[in-house]
Amino acid sequence: MFNSTNKYKRLIIKHIQGETTSEEQKLAEAWIAKNATNRRLYENYKGLLLLTDRKKVSFDADKAWNKLHERIESGQGLKPVSGAGKILFPRYSVAVGIAAVLLIAFGIFSVFQKEPVLKQFTSVEKISAPFYLPDGSSVVLNKNSTVKYPDHFSGNSREISIFGEAFFEISPDREMPFLIHASGLDVRVVGTSFNVEAKKGSGFVRVTVNTGQVLVYPTGTSELNIESSGLLLSAGEMATFSPESGRIVRGVNDDLNVLSWKTGILTFRESRLADVLKALENKYQTRFIVDNREVLNQRLTARFEKESLDEVLETISLIFSIKAEKNGQLIILH
Repeated sequence: MFNSTNKYKRLIIKHIQGETTSEEQKLAEAWIAKNATNRRLYENYKGLLLLTDRKKVSFDADKAWNKLHERIESGQGLKPVSGAGKILFPRYSVAVGIAAVLLIAFGIFSVFQKEPVLKQFTSVEKISAPFYLPDGSSVVLNKNSTVKYPDHFSGNSREISIFGEAFFEISPDREMPFLIHASGLDVRVVGTSFNVEAKKGSGFVRVTVNTGQVLVYPTGTSELNIESSGLLLSAGEMATFSPESGRIVRGVNDDLNVLSWKTGILTFRESRLADVLKALENKYQTRFIVDNREVLNQRLTARFEKESLDEVLETISLIFSIKAEKNGQLIILH
């Protein structure tokens, strides 16, 4: 918390003293308006600086900030003072008192708190059972997927990283939005359920919203540019992001099987065999090669629930009069 807030300290000081550029002014105002905590910190710091100016006190914000931080880390802390006759530096007492309150508000004393420890959960051969993040949000991982998250959330957001594919149901918290980093794309939510696909080597990241809304934008986008660079997605919508070009494309989710890896159910309604095979590749983590490309335009209407891949292949072989030859994860259709 200290590091994330401290980076704005000089900007806020310049803002209070009227020394910001137009761009810095916008950044400062955006930070202040972000939440109630930032507004309180701004008012406290403003009061401190105005007070020290009126009292003509020589106040080095960086020196005081860093000195106190060093004392806390060394275990010295603050020495208790009692009685009017024992107050050191009386002409500084009011300013120092406010400074102490301010520094606490800014998170200097968070050194006494346990720092978040990064944890990792990986699903290799099987789809994971739902597991819960520290805030109560649930995650289901597809095969060969990984999620990295802290053992507890702190600061102004709940941040995790996803590699592969996962379905999220996020616990709502408007004061602490949920932020997912996925191969160059950030997904910001308050409370909703959605699927994120960021598989290695796929060349894209796809976010599909099941309920609620999410905001997606390229990683590294400044707060001022998120609205113009990102997309707000609602239930039934999806976004496809190209890490190479940085482009995000909005679309309507008409794929009945986007969550088949999680639900175990495959549904096809007059679907082209080419689309059927893509759905099977995603669900069963396999790859198809077709000798006769013409068969890919044939249509299939069917529903598979708990069938194994072999059972599905047997059905397809009978319907389309083709033969399936398995070679590990590769399946050749003749």
